[in-house]
Amino acid sequence: MGYALVEHPRLGRFNPARARELGIPEGPLWGELHKGKTITLPDGRTLGPADLVGTPRRGRALVYTGDTRPNLAVIEASRGADLLVHEATFGGDEQDRAQETGHSTAAEAARVAAEAGVRRLVLTHISSRYNRDTSELLAEAKAVFPETVIARDGMTLDVPYSDAD
Repeated sequence: MGYALVEHPRLGRFNPARARELGIPEGPLWGELHKGKTITLPDGRTLGPADLVGTPRRGRALVYTGDTRPNLAVIEASRGADLLVHEATFGGDEQDRAQETGHSTAAEAARVAAEAGVRRLVLTHISSRYNRDTSELLAEAKAVFPETVIARDGMTLDVPYSDAD
């Protein structure tokens, strides 16, 4: 079981400098254009959003897995996500146990993140055997996917919009 939380696409960027250049008075007309509506100016000119608004931008995506082995469904659901929260119960030394119990190792979770092209990975559902020291798990994952952190109780993360957007 897992969840993919995906925001709706966002409006394109409005170009205020271009609006001023075209003589569109600041105010409600700018809002109409930004919402995708065509406007008519007092001088009779008709302008549409294509003249002033960029292409829509994608919303953020967060994917959260439950207990799982690496699989294609998780990779596909995570494709391009901003954040993947993936269970990593074991280290590589417990590979057989991970397979037996339907869990992932830290390196396997990192490979899922890399293959899906996510921006960041958070490892969760860590076995209690690592409670005192998760550095080995983190190192295993970071060797495959550098943008990895290990979850801890009370942890909060910002999920910013993509820099490219």
